[in-house]
Amino acid sequence: MAPLVPQQHEVHEDFTLSTLIQKIHTVLGPDGGLDSEHIDPNEIIHLMEQYSSNAKDWSKYTIFDHSRAYTRNLIDDGNGKFNLMILAWSKGQQSPIHNHAGSHCIMKVLDGELSETQYAWPTSSPKQDDDSVLSTADSSDITDAVVTHADEKRQDGKQMKVINLTRLCPNEVTYIHDKIGLHRIANPDPEHGAVSLHLYTPPYQVCKTFEEDSGRARQGGKCTFYSVRGVRCSNKDSQL
Repeated sequence: MAPLVPQQHEVHEDFTLSTLIQKIHTVLGPDGGLDSEHIDPNEIIHLMEQYSSNAKDWSKYTIFDHSRAYTRNLIDDGNGKFNLMILAWSKGQQSPIHNHAGSHCIMKVLDGELSETQYAWPTSSPKQDDDSVLSTADSSDITDAVVTHADEKRQDGKQMKVINLTRLCPNEVTYIHDKIGLHRIANPDPEHGAVSLHLYTPPYQVCKTFEEDSGRARQGGKCTFYSVRGVRCSNKDSQL
């Protein structure tokens, strides 16, 4: 398999968001996902790069809530094999440092600018405070809330190491997987929001967040949707 390094590709004006969704379904297949041996993640990265952002395509799915750092707006659930969603970022906000629970994440900036900071996994193992693990989530939503011994070994009480920092402009694409590391996405603009398109395969509901100054892992809240196909959800569950 070729290295998972996003490259520059020509975008096509007639390649709409609907076209992108159809092609993702075709590549992944009815029973597929990026974990399938016969699928090259670079195919999906290439498709995401081909799409040229057009607000007419995605504005109906994009709902901001400036009381939150960002909203997660589902476009397509991929028959349970992937989630394609719009994230609407409030001005000057950022995500926590987080993993992806074994999921492949491909992200494309649609509007504004975002920064991605990638971190190495923390190493070694001080004692984990299990109470702190549950403090950021509703335990009724989590089946594996206690951090595992393997995760304990990744917490050394030291400042987390930055391995890559990238500024992403409209139509630029990035890829991450837990084998690469952890990351944080931020909208550095203090006056304007930003919009990004995310593909997660396989879908995940719960991930871990990490404290930058110590590497301590916490179980994040259940990852829920602010809207589904442009319709606001009624639940108020916690987000990442």
